[in-house]
Amino acid sequence: MQFLKSGILSTYQDSGRKGYCYSGINPNGAMDIIAVRLLNIILQNSEKEAAIEIHFPGPEIFFEKDTLIAIGGADFSPFLITDSKQIVEMNNWQCTWVSAGSILKFKKRSFGQRAYIAIKGGASVKEWLGSKSTNGLLDFNTIKANSQIDTQLFPKPDFFPYLAFSLLPPYSDSPIIRLIKGNEYDLLTHESKTLLENQPFGISLNSNRMGIRLEGVALNLENKLELISSAVDFGTVQLLPDGQLIILMADHQTTGGYPRLGNVVSVDLPILAQCGAQDTIQFRFISLSEAEELLILREKEIRKLKVTFSLLSGNSIK
Repeated sequence: MQFLKSGILSTYQDSGRKGYCYSGINPNGAMDIIAVRLLNIILQNSEKEAAIEIHFPGPEIFFEKDTLIAIGGADFSPFLITDSKQIVEMNNWQCTWVSAGSILKFKKRSFGQRAYIAIKGGASVKEWLGSKSTNGLLDFNTIKANSQIDTQLFPKPDFFPYLAFSLLPPYSDSPIIRLIKGNEYDLLTHESKTLLENQPFGISLNSNRMGIRLEGVALNLENKLELISSAVDFGTVQLLPDGQLIILMADHQTTGGYPRLGNVVSVDLPILAQCGAQDTIQFRFISLSEAEELLILREKEIRKLKVTFSLLSGNSIK
């Protein structure tokens, strides 16, 4: 696979670089990790295999040999131009056989912010600290025009698995995002607590893989204070000095000194990852036990999916 055009911020992303935050190394990884896991499952890859995370306008990719891929997450209307110049529309969330000489392109952004291209056999790129995820600060595994990926040869399958839409996260451009209360939540004024749970927040243009900045009525603390920098994570909601909020995302720093008002529950992070500028979100607090139950339920559904595809393909569960 050769990138004729790299597209906007195309990167390799897997489940992330875990266990190195104590050294100040941010984890990276897919913004919509569920999309990557589901695509790998229908391709019968390891769930932890890296996929290509893309934004719109997307890349143009030339396939030098037959390759089996699957695309999901955001819908950028993917299509192929074959070696014989035929145009073939592609379905998201379905395995697609790409014949040698074809070019993959993306027509328009119909929904979402980040789409993923998963490859049968995985992306043959370098690993660092147990992850293939791109780290832009170190220029590690960056994608540029003419970047190449070696793909493995597999026989053309007899059937092409697809994913039922009922198994996808409930993506929306105005979702309710569930939070667990953070360590500094009780430092808010009563009025700000009410605003946090009841007002809609717009997503700022000044958002990226490090953090999603929100716009709304400014929130305030009962008393101004300085905090010692403490650990933060994917989904931590911090209160900035101007009273606005930022939600830390996949490329987040490892520590922060701003008040932590809450943390987005794991099952809602993929939904948040597909929101962009001009979308709105609202928050709803739930208990830690409720968040754990949601995560357990999601993992049970993914386990059932893995068993189903393994039985269909005759392979063992990975």
